[in-house]
Amino acid sequence: MPRRLTSADLLRLVFVSDPQLSADGRVGAAVATRIVPADGDKPPRYRPQIELVDLAHGTTRTFTASEHGDTSPRFSPDGERLAFLRRPSEKAKPQLALMPLDGGEAETVTDLPAGVSEIAWDPNGRRIAFVSRGDWTDRDAEKGLPRRITRMRYKLNGVGFLPSEPAQINLYSLRSGRARKLTDLPTSPAGLRFSPDGRTLYFVSSEDAAQEDAWRGGIYALDVRSGEIRAVVADRLLPNAPAPSPDGQHLAFLAPSLADDMASPTGLWVVPASGGDAHLLTGDAEAAASLGGDSRYGAYPQQPVWDDATSLVFNLNREGSSGLARVALEGGLTPLMDGRRAVTSFAYAAGRALVTVETPTTPGELLLREPGSQERRVSAYNDAWLDEVRLKRPSDPVSFRPKEGPELTYWTLPPVRTRSDRALVTQVHGGPHANYGYGFYFEFHLLSARGYTVLYGNPRGGSSFGLDFYQAVTGDYGGGDARDVLAIVDHALRRHDDRKAPVHLTGGSYGGFMTNWLVTQTGRFRSAVTQRSICNWLSMYGASDIGYRFVERQLGGNPWDDLETLWAQSPLKHVANVTTPTLVIHAEQDHRCPMEQAEQWYIALKRLGKVDTAFLRFPDESHELSRAGRPDRRLARLDAIVEWFEQHA
Repeated sequence: MPRRLTSADLLRLVFVSDPQLSADGRVGAAVATRIVPADGDKPPRYRPQIELVDLAHGTTRTFTASEHGDTSPRFSPDGERLAFLRRPSEKAKPQLALMPLDGGEAETVTDLPAGVSEIAWDPNGRRIAFVSRGDWTDRDAEKGLPRRITRMRYKLNGVGFLPSEPAQINLYSLRSGRARKLTDLPTSPAGLRFSPDGRTLYFVSSEDAAQEDAWRGGIYALDVRSGEIRAVVADRLLPNAPAPSPDGQHLAFLAPSLADDMASPTGLWVVPASGGDAHLLTGDAEAAASLGGDSRYGAYPQQPVWDDATSLVFNLNREGSSGLARVALEGGLTPLMDGRRAVTSFAYAAGRALVTVETPTTPGELLLREPGSQERRVSAYNDAWLDEVRLKRPSDPVSFRPKEGPELTYWTLPPVRTRSDRALVTQVHGGPHANYGYGFYFEFHLLSARGYTVLYGNPRGGSSFGLDFYQAVTGDYGGGDARDVLAIVDHALRRHDDRKAPVHLTGGSYGGFMTNWLVTQTGRFRSAVTQRSICNWLSMYGASDIGYRFVERQLGGNPWDDLETLWAQSPLKHVANVTTPTLVIHAEQDHRCPMEQAEQWYIALKRLGKVDTAFLRFPDESHELSRAGRPDRRLARLDAIVEWFEQHA
């Protein structure tokens, strides 16, 4: 008999990621991450392992069993061995390892102090390109010496302070067992992809630090033999995921659909491999999944793949769902997968696709799409878990047009057992250019298990609803978007079985900003939990790893020229209006929405002394606390949210 979900059930989930296919499409691989329970003084931890997928029989088996984690599986072109990244010890950097598919011991072939971050086979299977800083270590930091900073982009959420030394491309020869450095780049490369003939290695990088600081870069072609480098795409905003065509004539890549505007959907572009003008294939469609979910761990590649020399397969995110689609060079977009679900990553080879897929009631699993549109699930990582816990199914999407603004869409997740007060919890997604829909949220089901109706929707600014909807929030934070959230609440209450039921509020990142903003504008929420939030755009500008670019485009200015513009959109300006009990949750190593934002908000609320306020600070965690934080800290966060709402019933 299924039982009520508890926060501890998170520890038994298996997170599947990074699906891969051999070149002939006959063998699959993925990373399955399990949580190792606490052991004495050692807290619970994640343990990623590589699994092989029997595509014929729909089964999986563990391929690697390293104690400290194996990731990034990549098949050799002949399908006989797997390259991957292995952490030799708990504190060691990942290294390049090789292992035959028919079994045997893994061979770790690098021993670099800086570790290896990315790998790619050449088409003949004799060499592997990888990215590394080689022997570099941050000796000044190790000695406790001051850090000299000359860059704007000097820190990154989830990483901390960026190394002063750029990584380089290296080439490992299986024949000689040696590696040699191929490049001396001014900024670190990413997105390694060989041309079909193996002579050229494509990658993404920036010409210099100033270009990288501006979030701009190019796609470059490295002649593996001569070492010469030429630009295929130069000085582009946020280019990534280069993909050479099978005939070597074209190069596809992902970048904002408006070439110089980060506030636009991700577009799929194509350019001649020799260089020239890039052409957008996908219009204002979202060509990569930005769909929310809190039960993923690891890498979820969105790499477009050529189906043939004239068409590509990519992950289309549309109105809260995502699935594979095909687009031709001459135009015409064809969805390949239907259904209310979220494809979170995929691999594609020989007409077959291996995808990670989830639904609102099913955590991620592996699904195989055969040529001819047949689909079948080929993993069962979380089936036993689902048999034990009772989950409710969310409503069908509800769409309506308020008196003012665009059409809005939301969902409600009903309670497992209804509370006597019929309370609702309104969730606001992050981004703002993300979307709620058919992803799996453990947090939502935990609230449902405690008797709450969970309400989640997409105010203007969310992705997957077109360009106009996407851009409607820029320069108007706390305006139309806030009215949209309240309109969704009003509409949902009219459909609820008790129109006077209390409504609680929570959200993280942009959702944390919106939580802060709404409690300054209305007293209608019974309580609020603001997470990894923003309260002051003036200080966020310089304190966040993305602030100096994000604030200028999204809010419309900088602190010295546009003080009033930014201050008018800052919840802190209106904090004296707050009458809602508020719990502040923040991670101390969050460089995206820095800790100082939470500190300002908490102190202001406490100094005013008008509402019940508490502050929960998580050490050693980043902006990803709710999705990838240490497991016991994730449980503490979930329990704190539920307890706050129940204390303020």
